[in-house]
Amino acid sequence: MDCPHCHKELMPVLPCPACQRPAIAGAGYCHHCGHQLPAPSEEPPKLIACSLCGHKSLPGVNYCAGCGESLSAEPADAAEAGLDPSQRRACSDGMCIGIIGPDGKCGECGLPFNPNAE
Repeated sequence: MDCPHCHKELMPVLPCPACQRPAIAGAGYCHHCGHQLPAPSEEPPKLIACSLCGHKSLPGVNYCAGCGESLSAEPADAAEAGLDPSQRRACSDGMCIGIIGPDGKCGECGLPFNPNAE
């Protein structure tokens, strides 16, 4: 089934065994009556986490439902971000695990690189 507005494929719905109203496939409980739904037979989709707020979303969505951040423009790894792996610099924060991007800021915490902190 497609969205009547944007024509993207919607999450499949199944009737709840208790109330017979549409319930989202893969959900643990019916959002109408609270009845426990049967476990899905296939493997659940891998969720992606928003880099800004951490909210988890289904793959293929364009924006985070938690904060509205664009998810489609996020690079999957440093190679896609235009970073040469041999030239990467760690965040100068000391507590952060991020890498300094081409803009001179940390990809995790957003702080600018401080060469005096190393």
